[in-house]
Amino acid sequence: MYQLTIEDIERSNSLALQPGRTAFIDECGNFGFDFEAKGTSEAGGPSLYYIVCAVVVKNENISALEIEANKIRQNNGFQTGEMKSSLIGNNHKRRIKILTELLNLDFSLVMLIADKQKFYRDSPLTNYRESFIKYLHQKLYNEMYAAYPKLKIVEDEYGLSEFQKGYREYVCANRPQLNLLNEYDFDYVNSKHSPIVQIADIIAGSTMQHLLDNKAPNVLKIFQGKIRGLVNFPSTYSSFLAGIKADKSFDENIYVLADHCATQYIDSHIDTDETDTRMRVLFLKHLLWVVRNINPRKYISSGEIIKVLSDLSDSKVRRDYLYRRIIAPLRDAGVIIASCSHGYKIPTCIDDIYTYVNQTNGIVGPMLNRVEKCRQLILSQTDGSLDIFDDPALKKYKRYFGDY
Repeated sequence: MYQLTIEDIERSNSLALQPGRTAFIDECGNFGFDFEAKGTSEAGGPSLYYIVCAVVVKNENISALEIEANKIRQNNGFQTGEMKSSLIGNNHKRRIKILTELLNLDFSLVMLIADKQKFYRDSPLTNYRESFIKYLHQKLYNEMYAAYPKLKIVEDEYGLSEFQKGYREYVCANRPQLNLLNEYDFDYVNSKHSPIVQIADIIAGSTMQHLLDNKAPNVLKIFQGKIRGLVNFPSTYSSFLAGIKADKSFDENIYVLADHCATQYIDSHIDTDETDTRMRVLFLKHLLWVVRNINPRKYISSGEIIKVLSDLSDSKVRRDYLYRRIIAPLRDAGVIIASCSHGYKIPTCIDDIYTYVNQTNGIVGPMLNRVEKCRQLILSQTDGSLDIFDDPALKKYKRYFGDY
């Protein structure tokens, strides 16, 4: 019989303080590999991708979100029917209008995108269907649990896929022991009566549309400020490198090292219950998500990072906390993070490193010069008999100032 530890009790108290959230899940695509068969992926036919979208909402905001989603549904030609991506088809103008209106609503996203073409060619998982689906369960669960330790999951009660049926069993079997208190719970709804499940349908289907037709709106870019977790399977690492190499400033050695350091830290601490470490993992996941999916040149402002982390921690993250408790310890742990006045990023070129070093030098350099002036004044006053750098803790600075 499992016995609760002090750490379990502390975690329970921490979870109790968090507002309850609900994830409304829908999907687009299927697990078939007959890519030549006729039919559309959104209509149940074969698909090149499989996509799961979880729309995450604070429980206190569910009613208000349902009202706003219903207004969008009624104002965009769905009348009394469901708001479904398949009913929009290739009408990109209509799709952009709907997505733009959804963007103004209060929710977050966790998504999984599986490129079946890639693992069909390269992975033995296709020969072990059950193992493959369970692997995706694990990837999605890890992403959701890292972002939201306390969550209720709602799925469409009709047409439950093989994935969704197994996902419930996986979460119940693998959630932490402390979640005997039911931090993770499940429910089913009829999507006809759930405007939020319909939001998940629109976003999942629109993501599929863009992957198949680059003229369709790019959902990941449109909703980048709402995405709290994204699983790409297989990893988009290779395709990302192929695209970014067109940038002459790109340095593969710099990027591969920085990506590896960040990923290694995440993998080593993904199961942590310690608040600061969890925030560091989420910070790195956000930096990697932006560099891999949005713009490898983009610096992410402190304001954007604070907004994301505040949402995930349910308390206001301050700038001082961001630097002292998140960024500084990550750098101490050997994670390479570029920074400048515009924000932070995973470095992709040597200029990113120079920018960070020059920024640091602009702060540290003048301070060291002041220390050297103090040292010289004391040396002069004592006729050279007292050198503050003779202190064992300060001797290393003699080399910095040219004294050996």
